[in-house]
Amino acid sequence: MKREYKILITCFVITIITSILTSFLTTKFYLAKTDGEYIEMCKNNQKPDEHGCCPGETYTDMKDEGFNCCPNDGGDCFPPINKN
Repeated sequence: MKREYKILITCFVITIITSILTSFLTTKFYLAKTDGEYIEMCKNNQKPDEHGCCPGETYTDMKDEGFNCCPNDGGDCFPPINKN
């Protein structure tokens, strides 16, 4: 019986540590802060500019389609990243 308690306690501790580490790593590396900053990030964890475009993109007026971010080297344009 004593051995079973040790196994249960070990499993419980491992579960707690795993959940704390997962939460920390997710917050640190995958989500930007939500206190007025951008939720989504550009490649290499870079922040979008004031218009919501990533480095290497230009904020472009596409008339009927509104303002979009267009890659400087060509390609499809897409809506800017929104702030929180």
